[in-house]
Amino acid sequence: MNTEIDRKIAVIFVADVVGYSKHMEKDENATIRSYNACEKILNKLLKKYKGSVFNTAGDSVLAEFPSAVNAVECGVDFQNEIKKRNQSDKVDVKLEFRLGINMGDVVKKDNNLIGDGVNIAARLEALAQPDGISISKSVYDFVVPKTKMTFNDLGIQKVKQNEFHAFDILLDPSQRRTLKTKSKPIIPIIGAVAAALVIGLLGFLFLNGDNSHERKDVSQNKKSLIADMPSILVMPFENQTGKDENSFIGSGFTSSLVNILSQSNKLQIHSTSTGEYIKENGLSNIEISEKYGVEYILNGSIQGGSNSFRVFIELTNIRNDELRWSEIFNFSKIEDIFSIMDNLGVSVLRELNLEFSIDSDHLISRNPDVYRKYIAAQAAYQKNTAEGNYKSEQLYKEALELEPENSRLKYFLGWVHWQRMTLGLSTDPKADFEIAYKYSYEAMEKNPKWASPQAQVSVLEGILGKHDIACARLPKMRALARTVEDISLVAAVEAVCGNNDKSTSLFEKSLRLGPHYSSWVKKYYAVVKTRSGDYEGAKTFIKKQLERKHSWEDTERTFYVMLAYISVKEGDLKKAQEYFSLQKKQGGIGQTARQFLSDHQAAKDQSFYIDVVETLKPLGLPEK
Repeated sequence: MNTEIDRKIAVIFVADVVGYSKHMEKDENATIRSYNACEKILNKLLKKYKGSVFNTAGDSVLAEFPSAVNAVECGVDFQNEIKKRNQSDKVDVKLEFRLGINMGDVVKKDNNLIGDGVNIAARLEALAQPDGISISKSVYDFVVPKTKMTFNDLGIQKVKQNEFHAFDILLDPSQRRTLKTKSKPIIPIIGAVAAALVIGLLGFLFLNGDNSHERKDVSQNKKSLIADMPSILVMPFENQTGKDENSFIGSGFTSSLVNILSQSNKLQIHSTSTGEYIKENGLSNIEISEKYGVEYILNGSIQGGSNSFRVFIELTNIRNDELRWSEIFNFSKIEDIFSIMDNLGVSVLRELNLEFSIDSDHLISRNPDVYRKYIAAQAAYQKNTAEGNYKSEQLYKEALELEPENSRLKYFLGWVHWQRMTLGLSTDPKADFEIAYKYSYEAMEKNPKWASPQAQVSVLEGILGKHDIACARLPKMRALARTVEDISLVAAVEAVCGNNDKSTSLFEKSLRLGPHYSSWVKKYYAVVKTRSGDYEGAKTFIKKQLERKHSWEDTERTFYVMLAYISVKEGDLKKAQEYFSLQKKQGGIGQTARQFLSDHQAAKDQSFYIDVVETLKPLGLPEK
């Protein structure tokens, strides 16, 4: 068997579309047509300059050239052709490209080229500006005496263990920029594919719920969260494989990065919903930094398909527009993701010298088929509809058929039964409640380092009147809560246990880190503020949310009920009647579920709940 490694020096050219996924989301057919037209331009120039494509991944092209001059001239001609094309009014989708060119050592494997020579070319592409070209010094040294191009020296760029001297080719004077040199990788971040913690509404006080991802703009607090620690936002990974069936890979990477980074208490981790909002609304780095207090953004994409996948990750300090770290990982099988991410996630945190303790069972599953169903179930559940509820139940059950003892899957299935009650779909609320409690308790027992099931069990026990047992877990929950979802749930337990100040503080932290996370957090924050007697704070917060035209009927209803209650307490009965008349029709929890929950003495005995009912009864608020 021949095991000799086929090495050579090669000039590597990498081209990639800027914001391809956004274009595809807006108009898939027009984007594909535009890309095909750009591809024809590139293929024509590759033929002219004797370049040959050795790999493609989604919207990326990797080519080899016989000389550095050929590669650079091809790149300049290509960017000029694309610019000319985009100036035409006949072009529907105007695509921009980044180009990176490097000359270095590569290994030929089958019909592909791999190695540092290729990786550095890809990093140069990521470093390039839209419509720009970045090259390594090895390329610069060959082309500078043989061309009349203008170059901008970017200095030594350090990416993890590799240092390379980079230059921009200035196609336009406006492309001149300054990057910090020889940067230390303060926060090189790669995660492990793990569970995204999608949480439903808690059953206390009004017993109405949703766990939707709020898309409205809630600037709860623009103050920076990073006074004494780095603040990181993980953006949704882009699926650039061209196949929807691979979307679960990007979803898994995104949620798992948040999960694994949250193991350290030395990092501020923003909610994934913030990244989703930013992606949908196209906010600039300046807006992100000022609005959310973010210092670092982690972007990633999944490319390739079939038997060849590539994950590209880069970390940028958006305060000074500095690329701090990037890396490329290749794998041939979906199953390889889990072991790759486990090892890399742990090694990165160790390299940062941060304290962490990662549960060896932090993943939902290491079976790709199970994980696919889990991601799809979460997406269905988040629709907060009858159809979504039943679809998520079906998918969770299919996943459990493959792994019957998976307690984490059971935990999320328990939330499906709780959501069924809150949507008024339950034909047997008592049975749904018991299933939710049983699955949560099992997940708590088998996953002692996971805060969410402990919080869920505690809230359900609070409804059943087991406050002593539920509240005794609070110290442990406080220590374990890291993610926005965990923090929000623990805030709810604090409220169940009557700790209004702690509940308020945690809800505020949740709103800072995840202002677009979920409307139930905003609803119960308003309730807790009102219950604690901070009427001015509650009114200010509620009115800001109502100005943004909340899209969730039950949340608006709760807001108006709180405003009516406050107005009565302040002696303004006319204003109270106005607010009360604005509340939406009775929604959320079904009457049978409401009856089941309100029959429990613990729910009836909550003094604030009783006070609201008695205060607003003259206005027509039903007792149940």
